[in-house]
Amino acid sequence: MRAPSQPPFPLGVLFVLPTILFWFLVIKGATSGDEGAAGRYAAYAFGIAGLTLAVFAFLKVRQVRARNADQRRAVRDGVRTTARIVSTRVKGHLNQDPYVVFDLEVSPESGARYRTSVTELVSQLAIPRIQPDAVIDVHVHPDDDRFVVIDRAALGRS
Repeated sequence: MRAPSQPPFPLGVLFVLPTILFWFLVIKGATSGDEGAAGRYAAYAFGIAGLTLAVFAFLKVRQVRARNADQRRAVRDGVRTTARIVSTRVKGHLNQDPYVVFDLEVSPESGARYRTSVTELVSQLAIPRIQPDAVIDVHVHPDDDRFVVIDRAALGRS
């Protein structure tokens, strides 16, 4: 079983071979002199594209559900502690709210401090509270101390 802190499989890799096959069929159909053959090639190409998108969507949903389950378990069964924000950087946006990559220094009650990285969607209203050197509440996964979930209130998501 994969540890929660390990990065998920990059699903974009699954697009390489079907994309090559799609364009091969499109070009083959466009350069064939027979209209019937061109239609068949186009049908095969779009069939492959549809199947690839369906498989991608299925795997992505499974990946997101697994991550959400790991986050729920960390909040429910994990250790609640504090972490100091070492640095932040924006990775992207969703509806004007930034995805922020946090470099955290976690201070568990037992054991030594350690650093980990967490990416979370942050409300714009919470940005002043999540600057470097701020201390926030976090939940540490019971099976993997590198998997940390930032308390939703600190992110403006409660």
